[in-house]
Amino acid sequence: MIGSRQLEYFRAVARELHFTRAAEALQIAQPALSQQIRKLERQLGIALFERNNHRVELTPAGAALLEHAERILADIAAVDEEMRGWAGGTRGRIRLGGARGLTARLARLLAAFAAEFPGVVVELLEMNTEEMVAGLHGGRLDAATLVRLPPQEEGRRLASLPLGEEPLVLVTAESAPLAGRYRVPVQALDGIDLVCYPQGSVIREIVLSAFADAGAAARIRFETREYSTARAMASVGLAAAVMPRSVAEEPGLPVGVVRLDPEPTWAPSLAWPAGRRPGPALAAFIAFMERHPELASVGGP
Repeated sequence: MIGSRQLEYFRAVARELHFTRAAEALQIAQPALSQQIRKLERQLGIALFERNNHRVELTPAGAALLEHAERILADIAAVDEEMRGWAGGTRGRIRLGGARGLTARLARLLAAFAAEFPGVVVELLEMNTEEMVAGLHGGRLDAATLVRLPPQEEGRRLASLPLGEEPLVLVTAESAPLAGRYRVPVQALDGIDLVCYPQGSVIREIVLSAFADAGAAARIRFETREYSTARAMASVGLAAAVMPRSVAEEPGLPVGVVRLDPEPTWAPSLAWPAGRRPGPALAAFIAFMERHPELASVGGP
């Protein structure tokens, strides 16, 4: 039977793909780590790594074991944290993936939550939807604010708490011809230069789908992960951008904000693995958000 220590050793090498760096991270001698990995491979009867003088790579069996190891070790850590939480009031750690459009609202929410639950540490990591879904299923995140829930597959289901809905708007330079309009048809944006977001971003998918449905095509001149960068480029007239209305209306570089017709929307949710019972820290966080929807929900007038 594989032990948790063996999985920790294996995971370290699989992450680093370098025995010396993995040994340093584990604070053990490199020969001892190599011996443990060889022992694990003999025990399983398969090669987990391909080794030569220049590199270390996972075999297909090693890649499959890494997925299991990440999840098992995350569950073990969650058990330890949950027991500590039950032992002394609500304590623990929450690894929270955050959609970029919710950063400002999450800051207010986390400040209020910390005041009520000082024993809970929340680690916020900004990611796109694809990264957050992988983190939830891989045990690297406890919860995440997803722009769109993925298909609910058996064994990979997510529980969720809706955080409202709001429109996406066009952001342009204040001197641009469209800046003086209250609303423009998406079809009228055919051929517009656009700042867009990378593959894996659901906001990108929503924007490009809205253009396609209207028979318009955008020229994507720039890609960025940050709304602030998109706003900066729009502000000086390099290209227009589409982003959540609450983000566009935040203080920042001067831009024109124009509503679209038909109006694309985003509807984020707080999500967590449905098959894993939330520990006391995450349960307290979910309940807090349910009691204070105004702190994180998008939308409004």
